[in-house]
Amino acid sequence: MVKNMGEKNKMSWYKIAKDFDKRNVVNHKIIYLEDIKNILKRLSKLIFQSATMAKQSNSNIISSKKITSYPLLQEILIEADAIALDSPWRFASLCEEAVLSINNQIEMLKNERTKMMNIEKNITVEKGWI
Repeated sequence: MVKNMGEKNKMSWYKIAKDFDKRNVVNHKIIYLEDIKNILKRLSKLIFQSATMAKQSNSNIISSKKITSYPLLQEILIEADAIALDSPWRFASLCEEAVLSINNQIEMLKNERTKMMNIEKNITVEKGWI
């Protein structure tokens, strides 16, 4: 049997669902950053085969409107773009630095998402005789 949880802990599906919009925004940010991370990993290897193509792909990432939300990442990519044709090893190093920055940002977003959905953990079901 499930004990009545009382008015304080009683949550309807709507009260829980109203946070889905915020959670979905965070999820889309995480997905975008993971896509950028995968592209940068490929670019750090592509620079040794075709520097102009790697520079062009990096420029496309920099010109994206979403990347302006992450100024530290944008600065790293701008620096990498400036030296792409001159120093492929430095470009690859900056791509790896950007990947580490993205990993930190993803972890912060995942923690934020967990805090938002912490409301579900507060609902307890008590079993036993009433």
